Amino acid sequence: MRGFLLHARPFKEHGLLLDWLTDTRGWVRIRQNGGRRVKKRGNQRPPNFVCLEVETAGRGGWPVLTGAEPVEGLRFLHGQSLAAAFYLHELILRALRPEEAVPGLFLDYWKSLAMLESPEMPVSVVVRRFERSLLDHLGAGLDWEHAADGQPIEAEGRYRVGLQIGIVPAGGASGVPGRLLQAIARDEVLADGEDRRRARDLMQGLLAPHVGSAPFLSRQLWPGKTQVVRPGDAGSARSP
Repeated sequence: MRGFLLHARPFKEHGLLLDWLTDTRGWVRIRQNGGRRVKKRGNQRPPNFVCLEVETAGRGGWPVLTGAEPVEGLRFLHGQSLAAAFYLHELILRALRPEEAVPGLFLDYWKSLAMLESPEMPVSVVVRRFERSLLDHLGAGLDWEHAADGQPIEAEGRYRVGLQIGIVPAGGASGVPGRLLQAIARDEVLADGEDRRRARDLMQGLLAPHVGSAPFLSRQLWPGKTQVVRPGDAGSARSP
């Protein structure tokens, strides 16, 4: 099977427990013997952010890692891209049940890594795109282009958004701007910092029933204001 390493933790004296997103089995946990003996050839911990051909052995309990060969070149992420990638890892580990195959999510995560590697791609767009696809794979996706009554979303309109009600028009000046919903649907950059904050809060609210409300540890990795900000994220060093 193919997989991406999401998380590693110590196990016994020299081993590791590795959490993977795989193409055929979803989220799986695999034991690596001697994974913390960094000087021992063949026992190094597999790299993050690269697709690996994973081989295991053993029945019952956690299988043992016997091989992890890259099927693509190594991918090095930095700054905002690195923090965003670890945020995607947390989303996956919180949202999926063990051994639940989600092939489409595997491919969406792979695409997201390639996008995060591109210096031209705004990180906030990549994150919103993955959050939207995760909702789809969890069976909680919305039609971002249309309201619940079938009418197209209007850029100047205001809407209430929820997993139970879908997208419905909101009276007055309250609600989510239609232009924001259109941007999420079309993977477009939100130039205004307040719109980006609204989009972030909206997606996190929709995901909360599936991933919980506990703080994300990856937020601690988010670069400060001295970090270089990508096009489309200018003026904001906050988490995406």
